[in-house]
Amino acid sequence: MASLDDVVDDLYGGTLDDFVARRDAAVRGAKAAKDKDTAARIASLRKPTVAAWAVNLLVRDDPSLADALRDLGEGMRDAERSLDGPALRELGTQRRALVSGLVARARRLAAAGGQKLSTAASQEVEQTLTAALADPRVADAVAAGTLTHGTEHVGFGSAAAAPDDDREALMPEAGSSSASRSRSGGAGEAGGDGARQGGRPGAAASSRARAGRGDDASGSSDDSDDGPSSDGPSSDSSDDAAGSSGARRTRSSSSGTSARAAAEERERARRAQEAERLRHRHEQAVAAREAAEADLDRARTRHEDVATAERAAVATLEDVEREQQDAYAAEEELVQALADVRRRLAEARAALPRADEALVAARTRARDQEKAVRAATRELDRATKAAERARDQEQRAVDALP
Repeated sequence: MASLDDVVDDLYGGTLDDFVARRDAAVRGAKAAKDKDTAARIASLRKPTVAAWAVNLLVRDDPSLADALRDLGEGMRDAERSLDGPALRELGTQRRALVSGLVARARRLAAAGGQKLSTAASQEVEQTLTAALADPRVADAVAAGTLTHGTEHVGFGSAAAAPDDDREALMPEAGSSSASRSRSGGAGEAGGDGARQGGRPGAAASSRARAGRGDDASGSSDDSDDGPSSDGPSSDSSDDAAGSSGARRTRSSSSGTSARAAAEERERARRAQEAERLRHRHEQAVAAREAAEADLDRARTRHEDVATAERAAVATLEDVEREQQDAYAAEEELVQALADVRRRLAEARAALPRADEALVAARTRARDQEKAVRAATRELDRATKAAERARDQEQRAVDALP
């Protein structure tokens, strides 16, 4: 009894019309060998569609095809991850040429195997090969040569998506926006600090008001001190007290003026420092905005380049598809013409024995006719000679008459 691998290889590598018959025969052989598990596994093998069978023929006809699909697919995924535009365009051209050539080869192999690929089946073959280039898992399934149905890759780009970090790196505009938002938040905080610090001048003014009120209070106390001095027992003691009070007023006034000057100086310094910080933050914001605008310009340029390349690729693809359709139509005509020639050749070969028999019979009749002609010629010669002799005799008889 053949192994399961041999049975699978025979089923999916053979013709499509007798797939079920060969599978049933393999199941009967496994049951006869008392191997129920293998029989059940063979019975579960599905008959492939015409397109899947054609793809299996491709891989089995050229074992290096699987590696070519894997290598080209990996190259396209690398180019997508690195955003290599020229490489993507070159690999896209290679992909279209490879898929188109493989579809044409699949049509020829299927025709040699007794099947004709319809337009829908050819498109399914093309979609399956394209999916194998985009998805490594589909490439492995194709390489096994045991496909039961076609597949299609739905989406943009290849199946292997870029990591999150790579996607972050591909969005410079988003990064610039977040940086701008961060810088805007910092400016808001600075404004808050300024608002909070802006309250300090009011506090200083309140301090100055309190100091003024203190000076007025001390002045009032000095005036009240002058009152009782007139009633004092001694004028010297009064004069001394008045001198001490005036000195205190002078010192209090000078100290208040110095405090106000110091507070105003500190306020001017603080305002200058705050203005410097705001100018620095404004310069940073301007630089960030200019960098964001530069990134935006570069992104727009890349987008325009990609859009132009896409339009060119679409135009090229449309041209290639038209050429492909023309090639399919020409191939169909040639296949039909070849089929007609083969039919007429078969009819001619079938009619050849009858023609040979007719030719032999005609040659025989011709020889018989030739013999009859020769005999008739001889008989004519004898009759002619006899007639000439009779005419001679008649002439002699006429001459003999008196």
